[in-house]
Amino acid sequence: MQVNSVEIVKKAYIYLNEKDTPSYFSLMSPNVEFYQTEELPWGGQYRGFDEIKVFFSKIFPLIDSSVKISHYIQAGDQTVAIGKTSGVAKQTGKAFNCNLAHIWTVQREKIV
Repeated sequence: MQVNSVEIVKKAYIYLNEKDTPSYFSLMSPNVEFYQTEELPWGGQYRGFDEIKVFFSKIFPLIDSSVKISHYIQAGDQTVAIGKTSGVAKQTGKAFNCNLAHIWTVQREKIV
C-alpha cells in the first residue's frame, strides 16, 4: 500500500519535534536536499545524510524549538507545510515565534 506523501511529511515533523534524528532520517532518500536561507547562522544548501547532519549540528546548539503545522497542501510529489516555529535562542534565552512555509518533495515514499 502506497503511503500518502502528506503522511510522510507529518511523520517528519513529529520526529523533528521529538529530536528523533534516526527516525527522521529513515524517511529520507540518501540524496535528500535541504535549503535554508543564508540569513540564518545554519543557512545554506545541504545534500545527503552527512551534510544534513552538519545542518543539525549547527542548529541544535543554537535554538531549542518546535514546529506546529496548521496546513498541508499536496500538489503532485510536493507537499507544502505552513505553520509556525517557536522556541528559545540558547545563547540569549530570548523566545521567538515565526511563520514558516516548507516545501517537501516525496518520491517513492522517501523525502528527497
